[in-house]
Amino acid sequence: MPKKPKGWYKEIVLRPVVHVDGYESYEKICSYVADVYFSRDEEKIKTGMLRNPKESTYITIYTLFKVGQSKCPTYWVSADLLSALMQSNLDVDIENLQWAMKTGLFMLPKGVIISPENRSVDTIFWHYDTDNDLIYWAATDDDAVFCRRFQVFKNLGKYTHVDVKDMNNQTITEFNEYMQSIFLRLILIMQCRPELVDAAEKQDKVTVNQGFGKAQAQDFYQPLWIGQEYRLKREGTVSSDGNKQGGTKSPHWRRGFIRNQPYGEGRQKRKLVWIEPILVMGGE
Repeated sequence: MPKKPKGWYKEIVLRPVVHVDGYESYEKICSYVADVYFSRDEEKIKTGMLRNPKESTYITIYTLFKVGQSKCPTYWVSADLLSALMQSNLDVDIENLQWAMKTGLFMLPKGVIISPENRSVDTIFWHYDTDNDLIYWAATDDDAVFCRRFQVFKNLGKYTHVDVKDMNNQTITEFNEYMQSIFLRLILIMQCRPELVDAAEKQDKVTVNQGFGKAQAQDFYQPLWIGQEYRLKREGTVSSDGNKQGGTKSPHWRRGFIRNQPYGEGRQKRKLVWIEPILVMGGE
């Protein structure tokens, strides 16, 4: 692979971001993108996919290439929000998805999603090819990469999608289905709970002095979050004497779900509403 151009990191990102504790290094994640973007030709990648449509390597490379081409627009996902989404029954209908971002990456908190190799999955990259109605995503646990692409079809006014599966191994297939559900839930939550999504134009700049002189000072930006202030909902409390209040069952989840709720004049319009999961603390 050719040597990366000087200043490659600034070339492939919209804004360099300060490190966030509990998450993989943003610069490290961008280096994965840079390795692909600066060493591959888009047309050759497309040709490779045409010849080997089920080859996961081409799906991954193309996804990362398009992320680099878009300069790595990124959101950090809070641990509480990700946990809440994992505890929700969200049947994502492609027909109802409104893509606030066609290309980007989600930075995931360490230790929340664990791969079949028992490693933390730290990032999801994605690209929506609207010209061909193909959605690509790839996720990494810093060693292995999991990926999938799927085609969106419109049939009699109803959108459906067909997966182009990349591997036959049952464990990998099941994990890919799980990761795809997480990815689509994050896209969905950006649509139905926009108040949880930081506005890009409000991204604050900070100056970090990496040495003893002004020459070492560099400008970075605070991360953009999905659900930074979100907290898991809990039901039931612990009294001052240490006894649990709120029921006799053991702690359990009351799972969340999506409701297509009517609103407006005559309640003729519909909007997606996320009914959040609740951790019921239970009693003795």
